[in-house]
Amino acid sequence: MSGVTAEPEAPRPGRDAIRLPLLVTVAVLVTCAAVAVAGFVGFTMLVAVLAGFGVVVGVGWPVLVAAPSRVGAQLVLTAGALAVVGTVAWTTGSQRLLWVPVVIAVTVLVGFLHQFSRPPVRSRLTEGVAAVAFGVAVVASGAALVPVVMRPDGPGFLAVGLSALAAGAVVELAGRHPRVGALVVLPVTVTGGIVGGLVAGPIGLVPTVGVGLGLLLASFSHTTRRVVAAVPGCRKLSAQVAVGVVSVLICGVLVLALGVLALPTA
Repeated sequence: MSGVTAEPEAPRPGRDAIRLPLLVTVAVLVTCAAVAVAGFVGFTMLVAVLAGFGVVVGVGWPVLVAAPSRVGAQLVLTAGALAVVGTVAWTTGSQRLLWVPVVIAVTVLVGFLHQFSRPPVRSRLTEGVAAVAFGVAVVASGAALVPVVMRPDGPGFLAVGLSALAAGAVVELAGRHPRVGALVVLPVTVTGGIVGGLVAGPIGLVPTVGVGLGLLLASFSHTTRRVVAAVPGCRKLSAQVAVGVVSVLICGVLVLALGVLALPTA
């Protein structure tokens, strides 16, 4: 009937317009491999690797979120990321994360003062501070891996989780097909659990622990990538690399929490 506007066609189930750039997947795999190997090599190597990835986040994250005064935000975030990792490295004893909240707070405060000093004052102030706050928090989560590898069986525990996360990232590529789309979260999660269980046995861990760790890390990391990859800034290469690194480091606090429950202290 003329004059009647046809209703738009409803999207098909499972269809998802977000297609993760392949560089994001490559960054995830490289980050997982580097952190896992560094965990076995030793404390110093892990700290150096985390510091390097902290710089990657410091440079790429403000590009992703189009932070105001981008260069200044990159400098503040990079300095904060290095300060977080350095604090964990230089703090002795069992409480290596003791001063990390202080470093995060100082970094956010410096980020606020930097944004507040821009002309015009308060233009996109919240966005600028949020970019620094989220970025340094992600690096701090990655730094939480240091206490994990210092526990007995810690390096193996970390390798199990990262293996599952990496496997899930590979399966995630199936989501690029329009008939799969967002539904890929199920095979990603299941794959993470299966790989975690399979890797845990040879390393000397209880397979059920590997299954739980794999399920959690694969699904959480995948969800993080799906959310942040929707940001328009993800079209830029430095932002794509940062997305991959962030989706791995952000799982650090989860690895620590499960490690406290599953690993012996001495």
